[in-house]
Amino acid sequence: MNKVLKAGAAGLIAFGGALLLYAWGGERPRMRVQRYRLTLPGGVGAGLRILHLSDQHFGGDSWVRRSRLQRMEAILADLKPDLILLTGDFLHNDAGLDAVEEMLLMLPPAPLGRYAVLGNHDYAEYSYHAFFQNAWREITAANSLQLSLKTTMRELGQLLSLFWNIYRNDRLRFAAVSNNTRELRELLQLYDVQLCDNKSCALPGHPELWLAGVDDLVEGEPDLERALASVPPDASLILLTHNPDLAYSAPAQRVALAVAGHTHGGQVVLPWLGAVHTQGTVLSRQHPAGYFDDLPGGRQMIVSRGMGESTPLRFRCLPEIVIIDLLP
Repeated sequence: MNKVLKAGAAGLIAFGGALLLYAWGGERPRMRVQRYRLTLPGGVGAGLRILHLSDQHFGGDSWVRRSRLQRMEAILADLKPDLILLTGDFLHNDAGLDAVEEMLLMLPPAPLGRYAVLGNHDYAEYSYHAFFQNAWREITAANSLQLSLKTTMRELGQLLSLFWNIYRNDRLRFAAVSNNTRELRELLQLYDVQLCDNKSCALPGHPELWLAGVDDLVEGEPDLERALASVPPDASLILLTHNPDLAYSAPAQRVALAVAGHTHGGQVVLPWLGAVHTQGTVLSRQHPAGYFDDLPGGRQMIVSRGMGESTPLRFRCLPEIVIIDLLP
């Protein structure tokens, strides 16, 4: 019996290790193309093709980053979009700026333009390494046993609070290390990507079809009312928002179609339980990305699984590039 228990334990450990290895390297480079076909009110924009890219989370050079860029190049080479929308989190940290530029060079021509909004990680990296490093520094800096114990309990409380927020599916923000947002903005401008910071515009040749973008909900200064202020009341409106929470706010009821990212589809999606965490949005663990038509007023939303990750794991949740075809 003892040998059977040991063999069973060893088997479980091996199986768990294999699953972890697969989640780390099995799905992350395997980018898919996800296609949607939908209609805007009145058939506005019929025949247009939209390329939607989100959540690249580019960091330092790695085999996953290289594989992802190669796969992206192969996919984009065959696409002829009319409009390109990018919904933020280009960066994981500043080491990914060169990969952002490489991606922008790959973008195909788009007659109606390229438009973007920033995500929370374009402003800051949430670093587990910095989190534990800061905790250790605080503990070791204590000059007495009593203060050391008090600091240790405080840092342990912060760690437990972090896990509690994951369990409750609340928003996470910890150990934020600033990213080089200024250089990212300059790169977007250099490669003819219009950054929609709480702004709107009519699409060229389509005065009935407008586009609006809003700054990030967590790290930016979003002002949806300002973004929509100049949109004619009878126009069909596409909203770019990194965080899908904003699509459920009252001012967004004018929107015909929202496109968003941020959730990464949950990254790790368990059978029966759903996503481990959805980045703390209003979306459920069972439906953290994809097509939504349950917004107030029957409005539509597409939430991308994203192309990268905040934590280097994916399980039952392939990264994706999104194509949206507008129908009559």
